[in-house]
Amino acid sequence: MIAPQSRNGGVYIQKEWIEQQALEAKEGKERRHLIDFFAKLFKHKGAVFGAVIIVLFVCTAAFAPWLAPYEYDKPDISAVLQPPSAEHLFGTDEFGRDIFSRIVYGARISLRVAFVAVGISLVIGTVLGALAGYYGGVVDYIITSITDVAWAFPTTLLAIAFIATLGTGVENVIIAIALASWAGYCRVVRGQFLSLREREFVQAARILGMSDARIIFGHVLPNALGPVIVMATLELPKAIVIEASLSFLGLGAQPPEPSWGVILDSGKGLLDQAPWISFFPGLMIMLVVLGFNLFGDALRDVLDPNS
Repeated sequence: MIAPQSRNGGVYIQKEWIEQQALEAKEGKERRHLIDFFAKLFKHKGAVFGAVIIVLFVCTAAFAPWLAPYEYDKPDISAVLQPPSAEHLFGTDEFGRDIFSRIVYGARISLRVAFVAVGISLVIGTVLGALAGYYGGVVDYIITSITDVAWAFPTTLLAIAFIATLGTGVENVIIAIALASWAGYCRVVRGQFLSLREREFVQAARILGMSDARIIFGHVLPNALGPVIVMATLELPKAIVIEASLSFLGLGAQPPEPSWGVILDSGKGLLDQAPWISFFPGLMIMLVVLGFNLFGDALRDVLDPNS
């Protein structure tokens, strides 16, 4: 591309033209990096398999009203404990409710709990970890001490403690999981900031007089997000399992809500008579967790080749 010419025939380069060329070059470079990233990612067979499962899971939750052949909470006394058939793909439960429809709608609960809870815990942990790693000193000591206390308890046990305080229900499960799982993000982000805060680009930003908030969130944090994204991907199936566990124990979603844990709980006393009630929700949990873990492992390999 040729720069604009002046009236007397001499060539000059305008500031706007230089900035435009720099912007286009930057966008082109970012586009190539993104293409290379996805090319490397989907070279992993596990990433492809995991991505297919995740897409199916999300689509099932999104299109549940169209995929479910029956209402998930409508009993049918004439169809009690029917085995899997063409009419009821996954059979029916002790109230004659269609298990397939309940599992399809249950995907919505699992998806909502996983993404909202992980999103909240990611924000809390990232902000606290960034402050601890950037400022150090007393701030680091206080945040690290709180993190160590939270890290000392198993996530499920800590979530149960929060549920005991907040009460049962899907919304409280989301809050409990978020409050019980932020510590991991905090430790990861803090470690990243400790290694990045003395880099040349951070020192240059300080010399230019940029505010701490701009340096933290505009310059350092984008360079520390790789491990956080991988961790969030691996935390999603963990949140699904915790929600199902709490619902199975009667501490999460309450009947007749179609949580996979609730369906498992309803079938635990009928394993000899109607094993399909517990088998299919258990199978769904296994497949979804496997899909997220395979995708997360491949993502970690791409973002951190030395892992």
